Amino acid sequence: MSGTLILCRHGNTFNKGDKVFMVGARHDLELTKEGREQAASLGDALNRARLIPERIIAGPLKRTVEFAEIIRTKLSSDSKSEQSSARIDNRLRELDYGEWEGLSDPEIKARWGEESFKLWQEQGIRPVGVTFSPSADDLESEARDVLEEQAGLGGCALLVTSNGRLREFSRVLGHGPKKVRTGHLCILKYEAGDGWKVIEWDVGAGELEK
Repeated sequence: MSGTLILCRHGNTFNKGDKVFMVGARHDLELTKEGREQAASLGDALNRARLIPERIIAGPLKRTVEFAEIIRTKLSSDSKSEQSSARIDNRLRELDYGEWEGLSDPEIKARWGEESFKLWQEQGIRPVGVTFSPSADDLESEARDVLEEQAGLGGCALLVTSNGRLREFSRVLGHGPKKVRTGHLCILKYEAGDGWKVIEWDVGAGELEK
C-alpha cells in the first residue's frame, strides 16, 4: 500500500491593516479576498503538478471549509476527486488557545513573557497557567489517528487545517513543531514498511510548480 497526503493550511483571514491576533477554535473567521485567491492558486498548481486528491477533508471552521471547497472546484473535472463537498473532520479543528486567543503577539509577550511565547512558537512547549485544548496527549493521538487512517486508505488525499494542527503533524513525523504559512502546503508519501516521509514542507503554489 502506498499513498500521498497533502496537508494544507487555510489562506489569509486578516486584511492589510487589521489587528493580527492569535486565532484559535473560538474565532471562526472567514477567508479574505487574498485567502480565497491563495486557495484558487493552489488548486491550479495541484492540477499542473498532477497531484489530484481522491479525498478532500477539512477542519470544521469556515476558513478551512471554504479553502478546501475552492480547491475542489479548481481541480480537473475528469479527476477522481470530484465530491459534492469536502468531508469534515473535527480532528483537523484548530486548537483553542485559552487566554492567549484573541491577543496579539506583543500582548501575549507583555502578559506571559517573551520566553513563554518563544517556547511555544519554537518548541511547542505550552505556557504554564494557560490551558490549550485539546490536551497535548489528545492532540498527538488525533494526529497519529489521521495519519494511520490515511495510510490505510492509500491513494491521494488533501487535508485542510490550521497552523496548530500542522505543527503537531510535523512533530509526530519527527521534524519538530514546524510552522506552515497561510495558503501553503506539505506533501507526505507513504510506503508500507517505511511509514510516512515528508517530501515538501511549507510550499506555496509557485514553489510547487518548480
